[in-house]
Amino acid sequence: MTTIPARMYSRVLVPLDGSVAAEFAIRFALDLASKHSAEMILLYLNAMPLAAISEDDQQQSADETQQYLEKLRKDVREAGVPVRTQIIDSRDPGGALTAYADEELVSVVVMSTQGRQAMLRWLFGSHIEESLNRMMVPVMLVRPVYDQIVVPLDGSRWSESAISRATELARVHDAEIVLLHVYQQKGSDYADQWALAGHQQIADQQIDQIRDQLVSLRNRLRQEGLKAREVLIRGGNPAQVICEYAENEEDICMIVMSTHGRTGLSKWLVGSVAQSVIKKTRVPVTLVQPDRT
Repeated sequence: MTTIPARMYSRVLVPLDGSVAAEFAIRFALDLASKHSAEMILLYLNAMPLAAISEDDQQQSADETQQYLEKLRKDVREAGVPVRTQIIDSRDPGGALTAYADEELVSVVVMSTQGRQAMLRWLFGSHIEESLNRMMVPVMLVRPVYDQIVVPLDGSRWSESAISRATELARVHDAEIVLLHVYQQKGSDYADQWALAGHQQIADQQIDQIRDQLVSLRNRLRQEGLKAREVLIRGGNPAQVICEYAENEEDICMIVMSTHGRTGLSKWLVGSVAQSVIKKTRVPVTLVQPDRT
């Protein structure tokens, strides 16, 4: 009996164009690189415009691209995978991708089928099949699919900063945004005593305020032409509730959550809640760091 060895990958390449849709491939590449102890390369392909642009505009564009890649690089490194970035300016992005993959001895290319536009057509024009056949390395194509995007909220402005990221995804993929708030009543272990002390009315008022806030956010998103709804769940461990909701509801494809919440530190989300969510849920999680200025 002949044993066929599993393919080992040493270098995983992800082509990017600056869009969230193209970034969808990163999580698949990350899983592949992690399992094979491989290096990841984030390759930004910048199609050069036919018309000349000023040096100032060129520099500004280059700086923005570097900042964009640095954020992605940091996220990948925090996941424990070695990573480097590369920017290529070319009027033939498909040819540049093929040449770079060959020169850098890339083991596999993991790319989204969507970007700012249809990724494959943007890269290879009408000769997609012919171009893919010319590539000397395997190509893993990932199709972004978003139906419902969950945004966990705790009532703070910082937690709401994740909404803009979720909105960007929802617009591209015609997805619904679910605004999820897990309400934890203070002294919930002593609910009977609270009720006897007349504090239940205060708790109900707090819930009403939270519900009004969620409805206001939902209406704002709907006014912007997005599909949105609010969900308020009482009690329970926030991380556990978020995971159970994402697992039990149909068509949940992404959790987008802020790295900061009501505490103003990383404790609410990144500290305990987000770490638990990332470990326990099978749903992809996108963490958003709010502007703290």
